[in-house]
Amino acid sequence: MNQSFKAVNIDCNFDYTYERERLAACGVDLLLRKTVTEDDIIRACADADAVVLEGAKTPMTERVILALPRCRLIAKYAVGVDNIDAAAATRAGIVVANAADYCTEEVSDHAVALLLASARRVVSMDRFVHAGNWAGFTRAQPLRRVNQLTLGLVGLGRIARATARKMAGFRLRILATDPYLTGPGNEPGVEVVSFETLLRESDLVSVHVPLTPETRGLINEAAFRAMRPNAVIVNTSRGPVIDESALIRALEEKWIAGAALDVVAEEPLPAGSALRKFDRVILTPHTGADSVDSMAHARRTVVDTIEAVVRGFWPPFPVNPKVAPRVPLRPFSEWARP
Repeated sequence: MNQSFKAVNIDCNFDYTYERERLAACGVDLLLRKTVTEDDIIRACADADAVVLEGAKTPMTERVILALPRCRLIAKYAVGVDNIDAAAATRAGIVVANAADYCTEEVSDHAVALLLASARRVVSMDRFVHAGNWAGFTRAQPLRRVNQLTLGLVGLGRIARATARKMAGFRLRILATDPYLTGPGNEPGVEVVSFETLLRESDLVSVHVPLTPETRGLINEAAFRAMRPNAVIVNTSRGPVIDESALIRALEEKWIAGAALDVVAEEPLPAGSALRKFDRVILTPHTGADSVDSMAHARRTVVDTIEAVVRGFWPPFPVNPKVAPRVPLRPFSEWARP
């Protein structure tokens, strides 16, 4: 085991007593360096063996990665790694790892909450009553039994599967589409269909895909025009997966009935955003993953990730598993953790 292994956290958003105590026990020196720019990161991590980050905007670009001659690992306290140039890291022999399962329960819970709130128009009713009203709530968009609706899941990864399992209790039809599936979805009660079929037949559309060049703007004008006029779209993945200008037009022209968004293209959501004007839009501030439990889970996973690499093993959740690492690694399954 390398006793001089140096890990640098370049975001530093909370207390790291837990991380430092566990990592010190395996010979890792964890340094905290608050960075903003690429140059900040390069200066802070020039001799780092591992770089740790938390934020969705921290610029782990090709320029940064190529300036890290000792780095073996880039680890993130999150699922999404769209701000890390994983291809550049792969070319450089650096393993990229995330905390892939840390918030599966929380985000799927949040998706279910938004789906049900949308189907039952809970937020609109709440605003109506808080405004001093009671009788006369508009029936312009009639309520339907949830078990008479069709739910469409765009993406069928961990969070989407958990969402499907939770929604299955309402006995509605569940469809899913995922370009990375090579066969059946293997999720009981979920019918795998084409993207076009899902849009055409779903009353509730829930988005669960990572942000990649292929998924950026995936839900565009053509997608909204293909959806049912009573449909609601829910997004708990990444804001730019939805073409926001197309969404606003779809709401204005009533191509769809509404939206529920935990993520938006620009965060924080600008005060003048047109999304704020629609009574049919539910907005939450990118908090779908949040809980005391999920944060503790993420911290354990990141420490496991660093410790595994220090001890010569692959991390539990490599993002680029085909990389040829700078230092050879054994399978994570062979690590008998103390």
